[in-house]
Amino acid sequence: MDSIKINYEVQEIIKNHVLMGCFDVDVVGLFLIRDCLLTQKFTGKSYTYRVFNVNSGENKYLFHRKNPIDEGSYQDLIATIKSLPFYNIKQFKTGCELIEYIFKYVFIKYGYTVREDQVGLSKHMFKVMQENNISLSDVAVGLGKTHAYIVACIANIIFTKKSIFTKKMPIIISTSSIELQKAIINDYLPEISKILVEDGLLSSALTCVLRKGKDHYLCEKRLTNYVETLDITTKRSSEYEALKTLIVTKTINLDEVKNISNYDKRKICVKNSNCFDCKKYRTCSYQKFMVQARKTHFDFQICNHNYFLADLLKRTKSMVSLLPDNRKVIIDEAHKLLGAAQQMYGVSLIQNELTSLIKKATPKYEISKSNKYCRRICIEVNKRIDRLYKTLLNQVIIENESDDTEKYKITFNKEIEMMLKRLMIDLKDLIKRIPYTDRKLLSDLSRIIEAIKSINKEEDICWLEKTNMKGQCVFVSIPKSLNETLENDLWQSYKSILLTSGTLAVDEDFSYMKKQLGLNRINQNRISEICKVSPFDFNSNCMIYISKGVPFPNTDDENYINKVSDEISKLIKASNGHALVLFTSYKPLRLVYNSLKEEFTDIPLIEMSRGRNEAVNKFRNSGNGVLFATGSMWEGVNIPGDILSQLIIVKLPFPIPDPISDYESRQYDDRNGFMQEVLLPKMLIKLRQGVGRLIRSEFDSGVVSILDSRASIYGKYHKSVMRALPECKIGILIEDINIFLKEKKEKSYFK
Repeated sequence: MDSIKINYEVQEIIKNHVLMGCFDVDVVGLFLIRDCLLTQKFTGKSYTYRVFNVNSGENKYLFHRKNPIDEGSYQDLIATIKSLPFYNIKQFKTGCELIEYIFKYVFIKYGYTVREDQVGLSKHMFKVMQENNISLSDVAVGLGKTHAYIVACIANIIFTKKSIFTKKMPIIISTSSIELQKAIINDYLPEISKILVEDGLLSSALTCVLRKGKDHYLCEKRLTNYVETLDITTKRSSEYEALKTLIVTKTINLDEVKNISNYDKRKICVKNSNCFDCKKYRTCSYQKFMVQARKTHFDFQICNHNYFLADLLKRTKSMVSLLPDNRKVIIDEAHKLLGAAQQMYGVSLIQNELTSLIKKATPKYEISKSNKYCRRICIEVNKRIDRLYKTLLNQVIIENESDDTEKYKITFNKEIEMMLKRLMIDLKDLIKRIPYTDRKLLSDLSRIIEAIKSINKEEDICWLEKTNMKGQCVFVSIPKSLNETLENDLWQSYKSILLTSGTLAVDEDFSYMKKQLGLNRINQNRISEICKVSPFDFNSNCMIYISKGVPFPNTDDENYINKVSDEISKLIKASNGHALVLFTSYKPLRLVYNSLKEEFTDIPLIEMSRGRNEAVNKFRNSGNGVLFATGSMWEGVNIPGDILSQLIIVKLPFPIPDPISDYESRQYDDRNGFMQEVLLPKMLIKLRQGVGRLIRSEFDSGVVSILDSRASIYGKYHKSVMRALPECKIGILIEDINIFLKEKKEKSYFK
């Protein structure tokens, strides 16, 4: 006999759970042992028996029989109940109590360090989820925000009452980077699951699925057709063998496949509008995966911001959604959400994509009147496309923008408006001539027509993006009222949304980000804000040096470039290399690099060119190299250890003027208001992102050197810059850098 007391007084428990909608009124409670209730229900033909955990809501069907069981059978059933994974789960009165226990008593047994700020952050996130509100959290590197929100999600899952009638809804985790998605799926969730299952807090491992666009997955039919067309004598043997192997393995996730070029991946990935007509539709591995992925039994659905917003757009248009129904969303790397929203809510007309589509639509032979007419339309459309982009480029030449500009201002005049309208009319005419069986082409042309139709010169901000490659011009437009759109589509929903990042606030103030995302337009009582500093000892391990010898930034001034080059040379020598020199544009990068590349023979100098990420790997493997970089190196790059021990910021990263900032500036009565509310917060956020490249672990040490006179002690932005940076030692002279690093580094560092 078991010494655990069996409770037969369960009428009140049944009554409460009926009121909560967990049980039907005709459910009978037989007995309670620990936290598990045995229930009986007569269906009219038989008696059904189910075990229900009264705390977690987990339940399991046991059996049914024609006649009810008697008390003599209870002992056998008790043994069955005790074997269930959700029997006798540790009990906690609140989710915050559970979170405290996980961090302070469970994780610590597995080598984790208790951080009170991390525990507090997790509790904050849990409360916001329970209240169906919105959270903004600015969390410095090293605190462990990913663990914080996953534990908060687990507490939310456990403390959300369930019943046999409740529809399970997954929690969405949206990130910007593939690296973080992989880490959540392959490291964080499996590790946390293993720990909590072993401790008895979870009855089974947490489940998740990664959601990506179709072009990340393999189409078996396209793969087979593509391999059959390849010429083995000209195709690289390693790529050919990889493709043949893929036919056998049928690995559908193309991001995991090695030795296959991006060109090959574009030839074998899943394409829109091809699936429903495919004879292999029912047996297709991709379709089977999608059927499983859309199910709600997963605890987490992981995706990027674009995929999350694509799902949101489909829901607003009453279309079939990409993700299952959900009520809780985590948006990690939330500082990237605005850029993703501009992409998803905007329109991009890519020149070579348009010409490629027309080429596909052009009949090869004029064997009929219909073909001849279709060919004439295609020729005319090509002329219109060519004229449109020539007209746009002529505006760019007139504006004479700098070589670092990414968005070129254009004037959306009547001429361009008329060109777009005529292009749309011709495309509509062309669609009528294309066979209905060519669904992919019809779908792509219809998408272009809808894009053109949505462009509104009064309500959109428009610009041109171009590269040095012919045919790569892109006409872009985004709504001026994007913040209003996000208010209606996203923030007014019933979902609880947690936005977190290392750079959401400026001096613990979220005003700038709230305004950009439209969060300032909703009831502020729905929003909770929290800032957490890094647990790393910056006072001991980091020094800030701000130069006094470099003049006001002017890349067209030869004297300025010479002074910057001279200062960087001294800084490189002070740290024996081991430096990342961050520029805000390519022009000064090239000038400074060219002036210094012959000076150093014992320290490798590495220049990062446009689109060449191999420079980062060269730097990692260089020993004591110096990387001259810009663009993507300001954020999202992790280079821990001594290889990066000095971060040199040449110029404060104020945003380069573009059509978006030009529109924003016109919303202010004076330049000072625009500077204080837009430009300065943007700069400080990017500055924090750049500085975040240096100290990546509690064992790292290094120096942040800033060469912009505006950040110096008498500079206009000195106080703002110092408030944005962690509290560190201050270096007055370059010699202070050398002394500091000699105290922190091994002797081998300077050899």
